[in-house]
Amino acid sequence: MPWNFITRFGETSLLLPCAVLIAAWLFHAGAAASARRWLIAFGATAAVVLVSKLAFLGWGIGCAAINFTGFSGHSMMSASVLPVLFYLVVPARHPRLAVGAGCLGLLFALLVGVSRLKLQAHSGSEVLSGLALGFGASLTFMLWSARPARSAPALAGALVLVLMLGVPAAGVAAPTHQWIEMFAARLAGRDKPYQRGQWREWAWQRDGAGLLACLPEARRER
Repeated sequence: MPWNFITRFGETSLLLPCAVLIAAWLFHAGAAASARRWLIAFGATAAVVLVSKLAFLGWGIGCAAINFTGFSGHSMMSASVLPVLFYLVVPARHPRLAVGAGCLGLLFALLVGVSRLKLQAHSGSEVLSGLALGFGASLTFMLWSARPARSAPALAGALVLVLMLGVPAAGVAAPTHQWIEMFAARLAGRDKPYQRGQWREWAWQRDGAGLLACLPEARRER
């Protein structure tokens, strides 16, 4: 399998514009409430992933037992955006076909998650948690949001093809992870971000008032 090609369909540089396209399309089609639900679901999910990455890269907060350094961004992005994108491209007059397209998007997202494992870019816990987070956003949207009465599947399909075929074929990928690493290190006041295998120890200690608090101890290498 061409795993390097497949994994590009989880790139932020590809799917973030698609997420914005979904919201713009919904607003244009007169489904403002659905657009707002989508923005809230996607925005909250992306924020959780970002916070988890900053927590580890800046402060070493992760879980060594399951090799977890933060949710997989590729897995989350593909699982949240692709099912919704495929679902909405189908005209509203074909609801069953739309559900089938959404399921195809779910399977495609799973394939992106597998590619992250095959490329050894993430651990199993990071991929599974990223997929679960993304599917939570996409399924919630598809189950609880009304499809717009009018749609433009031909136009949407053309835009999707440009994004999903043009970007991966050109090999364009924004250095998102490097930006997050630099931001996390600066935010935490460190010269370098934490790397996989470096974990911050945490232990319950009593503070000055005698209350228990979970405080960091020394870093250890694994």
